[in-house]
Amino acid sequence: MKFFRTKGIAFLSSALIALLIDQLGKFHTTTILDIGDRSSLVGDVIALTHVPSMGGAFGFFRDWLPHAQLIGFSALAIFTTMAIFGYYRGLAPGEQSTAAALGAMLGGIASHTIDRLRYGSGFDFLHLGSVASNTLPDFSLADVAIVLGVATLIIELLATEMTARASERPGHSRP
Repeated sequence: MKFFRTKGIAFLSSALIALLIDQLGKFHTTTILDIGDRSSLVGDVIALTHVPSMGGAFGFFRDWLPHAQLIGFSALAIFTTMAIFGYYRGLAPGEQSTAAALGAMLGGIASHTIDRLRYGSGFDFLHLGSVASNTLPDFSLADVAIVLGVATLIIELLATEMTARASERPGHSRP
């Protein structure tokens, strides 16, 4: 089975870990908090919160009707999943970190999709700052997985570009 080489294991395991940890956090939150409530998790640093998230990042689709939101987010999830699998297929067998980054993004997207189907909206359960503060937006571990996956891809792209440019500089010996 070609898929289960090292990049396949990195891809699937990071996708499953991102999905499971986010869904377990949300399940735990729904069992101990009512919608709109917060509870301190680590002093004034981080709190659990139970907040529906009607829009996406930056309020994307926020003003749409619920059925239109579901259609919009479903289309976006399908498109990004296809893009992730397309990018994954083009990876060399040893590109585990890129595969893991893509898997984390896929796990976050899958978790957000499950939320929309289960709850009719997104679901944030983490809050930075004290229970009473509203300075920073609430988020979920699916959000963290997506952001870390994208950041990893950007760092890898920049590192590859810097290496390529360094080899083109005068005085650099070429093989």
